[in-house]
This record gives sequence, C-alpha cells and structure tokens, in this order.
Amino acid sequence: MTSSLVLSESLLNELLPETTIPQEGLQKICDRLPELNRGKKIVGRRNSQTTSTLQSLAMIADSPYRQMKQCLSQIDAKRNALIEAHFTAKKNKAKIKVWIEENTELSLVEAEEASVANEEMKSSCENAMKEIGMFQDMYEQIRTAHNIPVDWDEEDYERQEIANALRMGFRQAIQNLMSTNRIAVSTVEYWEQFGVHPMVGEKLTREYMASVETELKENKLPSVQSMHNFLEKMVETFKEEHKHSLTRIGVDAIVNHQYAYKKKGANNNDNN
Repeated sequence: MTSSLVLSESLLNELLPETTIPQEGLQKICDRLPELNRGKKIVGRRNSQTTSTLQSLAMIADSPYRQMKQCLSQIDAKRNALIEAHFTAKKNKAKIKVWIEENTELSLVEAEEASVANEEMKSSCENAMKEIGMFQDMYEQIRTAHNIPVDWDEEDYERQEIANALRMGFRQAIQNLMSTNRIAVSTVEYWEQFGVHPMVGEKLTREYMASVETELKENKLPSVQSMHNFLEKMVETFKEEHKHSLTRIGVDAIVNHQYAYKKKGANNNDNN
C-alpha cells in the first residue's frame, strides 16, 4: 500500500485526460513539486513566529500573566489537535485494514486515500509540535523575565488584572481619538467599570496626545515607550478607583479567595 502520493505526470494525465496543458508544462509542474514539501516544513504552520510573538492581540496585552495565558491557550489548542490527529490516524489504519480485506475496486481506492491522508497528516503534526515548543519557550521567557514563580496561581493572576484593565482602557482611548477624534461608548463603559470618570480619562488622554504632537512638531520622534510610560502613569493614578465600583455593586472584593485556585499551602485573605 502506497503511504504517500506523488503528483506525477501520469497521475495528472489520469486526473485530467483532456487537459490543455502541454506535456512539457505538466512535467515542469511535477518536477517543481518537491519544493512544496520543503516549503511546507518552513512556513506550513498557521502563523509565523513573528506573528505569534508580536501581532497576537493577547501577546501585546500589558500583563505578563495574560501573555502567559495566551501561550497556554495556544499550547492547549495544538495539543488537542495532535490528540485528534492521533485518533484520526488510528481510525484510518483500522479502516484501511478492513478495506484491503474487502479487496474491491472501491475499497482499495478508499484504503489508498486514507493512507495518503495519514501521511499528509504527519506534516501538520510536526508543525503543531514546533508551535508547542515555541510557545513553551515563550511562556518560560515571559515568566522568568517578570520573576513570576513556577507555581503561580489564580490569585497571582487576578492580582494584576486591575492594572491590565486600566492600561487597556487608556490604550483604547488613544485608538479612539486617533481614528474618530472621540471616545467610543465602549471605552466610556470600560472606564466606568474600573472607576475612571470618563471625562477625566478623556482629558488625560488628550493631554498626553497633545504632548506627543508637540514633540512631532519639533521633529522629535518619541518611541512607543512614551505611550507605555503614559499607561503606567494611568495605572498609578487610578489603581484604587475600582473600589468605588465595588461599593456601588455591593460586594466586598473582586476575588472570592475561597473558590480561587491557590498554590499548595497558600492562605491569602487579601481583599483585592
């Protein structure tokens, strides 16, 4: 039984008996197909490492825990795909055995098709494994760079969510003003949820953008670190304001520590 299918000139003639492509052209196509297999090993994964690292929305989140969460999500998705591929391949092997025993013209075609599918699946599985390794390395690099303990838990994650939300809100405000010169209703709602008065938030964002405009007029080119510094300043200014929202809602704390996943031996009673 053939485990892989080579797209040869004879196969193409069988598939396209009335093709208008000359034999020379068909042969040229077939001769260059091996490059496909080599290329798929290089770029066959869904995203490049550059895209996965820099352009994923979650990866540009300001919280290292959010970034680690994205890594774990990607690893989980690839792992699940590998598990599915494993059982698909096993089912195909069982079907192949049955079809070969049937030994009819149709069953042998089915067997060949399943065999080819299993072979083609190997490339996808290899790429999935590479992506798992890439995200595992990313996860460890982020964790180490931010001095996050190996046994971090849900309370560690929740502890930085307010800062992450504030950065996200003011980042959205900058985007709103750059695109429409007005704060979107969604940003107003987002700010209010975390205790930021929308008019105050807009005033501070416009003041920051005006300072950048002044630098540009002076032919200065501020880096993106300028924006990051502004976002950090907003975190320091508003990091306690969400407590007003908690009071309005009528709850004592955001995190119910009784139901949070905690590292073994942890006993945290903070009212975050």
